[in-house]
Amino acid sequence: MAKLKLKISLPRLTRCSLTIEIINRATKIILDQLMSKRLQNKLNLKIHLRKSVLDNTTSGAFVLLCNGSKKQNEHKIILDYNMNTRNQLEILAHELVHVHQAITNKLQYRTWKSDGDLHARWNGKEVGKVNEIPYKERPWEVEAYSKQKDLYKFVQNITTDVLYENELRKSKENN
Repeated sequence: MAKLKLKISLPRLTRCSLTIEIINRATKIILDQLMSKRLQNKLNLKIHLRKSVLDNTTSGAFVLLCNGSKKQNEHKIILDYNMNTRNQLEILAHELVHVHQAITNKLQYRTWKSDGDLHARWNGKEVGKVNEIPYKERPWEVEAYSKQKDLYKFVQNITTDVLYENELRKSKENN
């Protein structure tokens, strides 16, 4: 059976194994809340923490291909590296809701040949051109915002846990 493929990358010349461990653990915990292990094991998920690829008003992004009902094998999330950990984890939860929406075909994007515009399908129904639906009114965003705070609660203490375990590891190495 396949296994979840998870890759986390940091900005160039940045080395922080604690950040990677925090994001790694949080991702797995949130995925456990959103979907079965069987569904998780089909995922090839890349999470990129970046300093400058997002605009000033965007804290995170899920890259969804315009492939209609075809299964998307690789999923990519981009998070703002400069945010504090709490915000990163909450945005991570939001973006993982979008991953779940995509792998269950709840959310699909299609570029129509007739007008060349990006259209969305939500729960199997055409909802229109993406750029004509106000961001906060898009059903997939409404769902992601409604779930992100509850999902964050499952990982809110993860930073403390990872830091504590790191200190324990260091003290054992020094003794």
